[in-house]
Amino acid sequence: MKHIVVVEDDHGILDPLTIMLESAGYQVSGFVDGSGLLADDSIVPDLFVLDKQLPGIDGLELCRYLKGQQRTKHIPVIMLSATTGLKALAVAAMADDALEKPFGMRDFLDMIAKHIDRSE
Repeated sequence: MKHIVVVEDDHGILDPLTIMLESAGYQVSGFVDGSGLLADDSIVPDLFVLDKQLPGIDGLELCRYLKGQQRTKHIPVIMLSATTGLKALAVAAMADDALEKPFGMRDFLDMIAKHIDRSE
C-alpha cells in the first residue's frame, strides 16, 4: 500500500483529505506542522503533500529541506495553498507539483495518482 504524508495545519482540510486518500486505498500519516516530520527520520513515504502556510517551518522551507536530504530527495512533493502564484513558488522550492485551494477532489486524486505512479 502506498504511503502518503500530509502536512496541513487546518483539521478542516487535513481530516477530509485523509479520509479521501484512505478511501482511495492509500496509507496516510497526517501532521499539523513540519516539526513532527522533521523529528522522525524513519518516515519515508511514497509522496508528500505539504500546505504552504504552516506554523513553525513554512511548507516551502520544508519542501526544500526534504528535497535536500538523501533519504527523501527522490520522493514527489505536492504543495497546496490558497496563495496566488503558488506554482512558481513551488517550483522555486523544488516541489514536483502544486494545487491551489480551493481544488476539486478529482483533480487532487488525479495529481496524487500521477506522482505515486511515477515514484514506482
